[in-house]
Amino acid sequence: MEADIHKVLEWLDILIGDGPAHAYFNAPANKEEIASFEERQHIRLPDSYKAFLLYANGGMIISDRLNSLLDSVSNSEDVKWNANYLYSLEEVEKEYKEKESWNFGLPGKDLSPYPFIPFCHTDSGEYLVFINLIGDESESGVFDAFHEETIDTWGLVADDFTAFLSDYTQSNGNPNVLGDLEKGSALDIIEHLIDEEEEDKSPEYIISETSNNLKRNPDDAWQLMLRGMAYKDLEEYEKALDDFNLGISLKSDDAYYYFCRGNLFLALNKMRLALIDFDTAAKYEPEDTLYLNHRALVLMDKGKLDIALADLNRAIQLEEDSILSYMLRERLFMTMGEDEKADADAKKIEELQSKK
Repeated sequence: MEADIHKVLEWLDILIGDGPAHAYFNAPANKEEIASFEERQHIRLPDSYKAFLLYANGGMIISDRLNSLLDSVSNSEDVKWNANYLYSLEEVEKEYKEKESWNFGLPGKDLSPYPFIPFCHTDSGEYLVFINLIGDESESGVFDAFHEETIDTWGLVADDFTAFLSDYTQSNGNPNVLGDLEKGSALDIIEHLIDEEEEDKSPEYIISETSNNLKRNPDDAWQLMLRGMAYKDLEEYEKALDDFNLGISLKSDDAYYYFCRGNLFLALNKMRLALIDFDTAAKYEPEDTLYLNHRALVLMDKGKLDIALADLNRAIQLEEDSILSYMLRERLFMTMGEDEKADADAKKIEELQSKK
């Protein structure tokens, strides 16, 4: 594999030097930076990708049209956004941590370490990812990661980074970025991880695991949130609140973090504080029905029925098969004395449940 990746890098060197393409690549990373990244995130990068980083710490090959826009520094981010842009190691870490925090493609799962490593932003606004290596593996397939689709639709783009980079250079920055599900999906690769994670992990286990991770990286906000949720399960509410507060102080613009703390306040019957957090979460992500439903729940408790109804109507508009939204609205209609509307929602709930 090493010889193959270096042959591809030789071709890339020609393109950067005097080839026909507009090639812009950063100075190389060093081995210490790569090793530090892997240690901080508890993941392993493919050997071929690390060889690329030692050659160039990210970059892009762009079209004549995009190149014409690079007449000012202010346009550079727009150009990156519209190109097939290979992240620098620093950008990989930023994207990795963001996707980890909202469980990119794995709703309801808390796989640790997070298995998907975004390394490329495509010109269609999606991502290409590696799978975290385990055991004796030295390479990972490249998968297309569509953020609005589940991981069973993330198809294989290339067998490894060498094959992808070869396509990237030979196509002057316009490689195939659409995966082939017949060759495999991201789900196929990580099914064993999901099976292991679905074995019941006790709150005590999660606290031990996250505490060890936090010793290595005390500013890991996601690990704080995971530990806080485990403390909440054990009804150690003060410790949970400490973790949630610290996590939010480290990452103050993440809606889910406020939701977690709001749920804690809900369990403590501190409705005003819960409403503040659910309201903040809904402001950051106004189209997420999870936050709308929980804000409506607290609003109902506080007697603000019209505002709660607006939230539930919006949630149902966004997600027509949300049983929770209909259940809350049925209860709200009953409180308001709107029996016919409550009955209609009850029938809708039965209909949705029969489809499951």
